[in-house]
Amino acid sequence: MTTYTVHAPPVSATGGMREAERMVFVRDGFCWAAFLIPVIWMLYRRLWLVLCFYALFAVGVEWVGRTLGAPTAAALGLLGALYLGFEGNTLRRWTLARRRFREQGIADGRSLEEAEIRFFVRADDATPGPSGPAAAPLAQPHFSADIVGLFPTPGTTR
Repeated sequence: MTTYTVHAPPVSATGGMREAERMVFVRDGFCWAAFLIPVIWMLYRRLWLVLCFYALFAVGVEWVGRTLGAPTAAALGLLGALYLGFEGNTLRRWTLARRRFREQGIADGRSLEEAEIRFFVRADDATPGPSGPAAAPLAQPHFSADIVGLFPTPGTTR
């Protein structure tokens, strides 16, 4: 089974009417597209800042190739590709967080469609009705200003 993290978009001016349709499921694990075709993957996923850092990395690899030789540049390029493969989905989550997407939870499934079904069914089951415990007002704790420490005793000084 594959694990996905679920990210909800920021609430729009419509009040979140189509928020469920705009949720993003990001697969956890190695990203073959980021490893094999990184620039196309970054453009497709709209990872603009990550693409800028990748361009700087590519310029650095080119410079290393001219000064230290092609084998060193090839090794650095392979390490960079491996890094993108292992951390590509994490970079995607980071970009979504920068766009104010909220992480809603995780979902498991053999495919993306199965993970979506499991997530939304579980979300519907977890929503309490109006008579559930969420409708009751929560009691506010009362704190005393003269209690200090991990195990305070009321009425004692420091």
